[in-house]
Amino acid sequence: MSFVHPAEEMTLFNRQKGLSVRRKAVLFSILVLPIFSWALAYTSYAGGPVHGTKAASMGAAFVAVADDPSTIMHNPAGLTNLPGTHLYAGGTFVIPSSKYKSPNGDSEETDFQVFFPPHLYVSSDFGMEDLVLGLGVYSPFGIGGRKWDEDGLTRYASVEDMIATMSVNPTVAWRPLPNLSVGLGVDYMWSFNEAERMLDQSSVGGGDAKLELDADGCGWGYNLGILLFPQGKFSVGLAYRSEIEIDQSGSITLKGIVEALQPAFGGSRFKTDMDTTLDFPQMVNCGVAYRPTAALTLGLELEWTGSSSFDKRVVDIKGEVPEAGFSDSTIPLDWEDMWRVSAGVEYKANERLALRGGYTFMKNQVPEHTLDPGNPDSDQHVFTLGLGYKMNKIILDAFYMVAFYEDRKVDNAILSGDYENLYHYMGFSWGYSF
Repeated sequence: MSFVHPAEEMTLFNRQKGLSVRRKAVLFSILVLPIFSWALAYTSYAGGPVHGTKAASMGAAFVAVADDPSTIMHNPAGLTNLPGTHLYAGGTFVIPSSKYKSPNGDSEETDFQVFFPPHLYVSSDFGMEDLVLGLGVYSPFGIGGRKWDEDGLTRYASVEDMIATMSVNPTVAWRPLPNLSVGLGVDYMWSFNEAERMLDQSSVGGGDAKLELDADGCGWGYNLGILLFPQGKFSVGLAYRSEIEIDQSGSITLKGIVEALQPAFGGSRFKTDMDTTLDFPQMVNCGVAYRPTAALTLGLELEWTGSSSFDKRVVDIKGEVPEAGFSDSTIPLDWEDMWRVSAGVEYKANERLALRGGYTFMKNQVPEHTLDPGNPDSDQHVFTLGLGYKMNKIILDAFYMVAFYEDRKVDNAILSGDYENLYHYMGFSWGYSF
């Protein structure tokens, strides 16, 4: 392993004069620097598989298809395709798997975990013509994370991370012209982070300490959509989702602090409040749908995500420990903007059964120098299969998706090595039309 943890450079506290400037900097790097990247430990792509089953079945190429209530998230203008009242609800099982291999050949895999982001959409025209109101409750950036062995190879970079996001998205859509629909939504989003890692204290006479972070907060945004020729063989969709700034508040806890460091922290356990801000990125989606026959729908979509909003993390620590260098800081992340391209198909075998499939390519957004085991991102190839079954006013949808991440080798100051990732998704939705 090429990474040498800063704890190996530490010496005992100078009990007469306090910490030297160098030792303060070293302790600061141990305790503070790794905290802030955790806030981005897991993100699922907007327009991805956790927002609605039919869209996921078609590889999320849905911005121009836009013909079920999950269009509230994908393209709010599509609500004008849904006269009457509609309910659509379900969830997605997300099963992540990651493997790390160190430069000397040792390897470790994440624990088995299953996450379940739900979704609920309702829409109605309330008897009005060309005007539809809707409400969506869903997880825009997913719920999930990774859990590594507490005694494993990655423990000084990441042990466990989890991010959860949920949005409430009231929406209105209007069709001012027969071939034009527009939509607008207000987005209130909640975000929660939980993470932990171990601290190497061997050079100061102790075993590993544990560092834990918990934080959550809320923020406001909006989404817009346009749908051209919604009832034609060709339809064109364009959607925009704004950046959402979330001020998070939470706590940082240190457990098992070695005796030599306890004078600075007041004992073997230290806890303090903290504040930070997350700028969840803006997104632009554009796509086309083609219906050569009543039974066949083809979709193509391109999405741009402004992930460069994650350029740094500024953290305000309430209970600073200046003599140990434990204080406010700004940490670079340097994420890059991301894009994905998706293609999907739906074939209605008969009046009841619809068969679906899709493919998505997603470009990596995390640069090598800030990549860590909490988010070992790489380019993705995603394949989906799904089906829908209609019984009078009831619709049942199901899908399976597998995301293959390209293997990635990194050489950085966090944890060098090789990373492999594989994600499985299985989802369902139930719909009812009134």
